[in-house]
Amino acid sequence: MTGDVSGRLAVVSGAGRGIGRHLALGLAGAGMDVALLGRRPAGLADTARECARFGVRTRTCPVDVRQPAAVRAVVDEVADRLGGIDLVVNNAGIADHDEKPPWEVDPDRWWEVLETNLRGSFNLCRAVLPAMIEAGAGRIVNINSNVATKRDIRYSAYGTSKAALLALSDTLAGPLRPHGVSIFDISPGMVLTDMSARMTACLERNQWVSVDLVVGAVIAVARGELDPLSGRYLHVGVDDLAELAARARAGLPDGVRTLRLVPHGVDDPLA
Repeated sequence: MTGDVSGRLAVVSGAGRGIGRHLALGLAGAGMDVALLGRRPAGLADTARECARFGVRTRTCPVDVRQPAAVRAVVDEVADRLGGIDLVVNNAGIADHDEKPPWEVDPDRWWEVLETNLRGSFNLCRAVLPAMIEAGAGRIVNINSNVATKRDIRYSAYGTSKAALLALSDTLAGPLRPHGVSIFDISPGMVLTDMSARMTACLERNQWVSVDLVVGAVIAVARGELDPLSGRYLHVGVDDLAELAARARAGLPDGVRTLRLVPHGVDDPLA
């Protein structure tokens, strides 16, 4: 799948609002059929109505991505009704509400963040990858965050989940490459959404990343323009993605733009 994506099928989780809604609309505008996953049927239905205006096929799939059997059933249903899945966008995610050090937070809420952001993405990857591998083609985008690489004790669950998501993508990228399947971590940067507007870290922010940049990056993935960057972490609003892809075609060192331990020097036994 390269170039024109018209008639191809994208699955977007967390598609009822926020960035997920924008991504679904952008992919529909590019001509892709869209399956919309999320926990709120009303939001999904509204997104589907807007997507349908582009003349594409849509399907709403209310599901809790934390539940592997439910995710598997939804993926099977989508494939049966709409055909093979070409693109998956793991966008469903939540952040810490407590914004406290880990020893002071509600442990159930802390784990809920991990389960939504990490297990939810894993469940969807695991459900779609066998068919993608068999088809010899497919792309997965994990919506990540700069908090994965920069410590912020207020968001320990969110940061841990996103760092683990980076590790998951890195683990999958190499084994998937011979099968023609690519995987990417895309950090949107600070986009104004209901979630970011509630975060203390954003209360005094007056400059936001345009969601159009995020949409454009995911469409570029769908078109195959960023395939050389499979397994790498990309930060929208900062990166020149076309320039990075060109660098990757020339050959990026192993471990660049992935989660890695930084050695203390050349004599570090872990180097």
